[in-house]
Amino acid sequence: MRNLRQVAALVALAGLACSSAAAPDAPSMLLVTNATCASGSCDPLEVLAFPSNQPLTPGGYWSLDLGLITTPQACFTIPTSARFLIVAVNPDSSRDTTTITWTSAIPVSLGAIPPSGNRIMAGPSTSVFVPSSSPGWTVTFPNGSAASPNTACSTTD
Repeated sequence: MRNLRQVAALVALAGLACSSAAAPDAPSMLLVTNATCASGSCDPLEVLAFPSNQPLTPGGYWSLDLGLITTPQACFTIPTSARFLIVAVNPDSSRDTTTITWTSAIPVSLGAIPPSGNRIMAGPSTSVFVPSSSPGWTVTFPNGSAASPNTACSTTD
């Protein structure tokens, strides 16, 4: 039981610290509309992408942190690839590491949580799509159920 808790803790930490690495192909852009905006103020939302090749681990969904939206609209970059490391602690305290690689040719779904939200409890709220199948996408949070192909926005928008 102790080892299972150690693995769960390490998996959770590895998932939160997963690294993204840009591949030579161009990343897709995501235009997010923040539907919480009313009377000039917007609730901040952390925008997350959930790869479909989820590993079976006890630490919640693996996600890519696309960024924080605090305005009515913002443009985010969906990376071309990312890695997720699963670190298992053996009874002799040695470690085994498994690497899961995601690329933008593998489907993702999207979700958003408040910045103070528990990342381990976060989950997708949109249907799946393949980021590399379009240079740009658009979605509305918190009530959007699908990302739609769109012209690519720019992070300077």
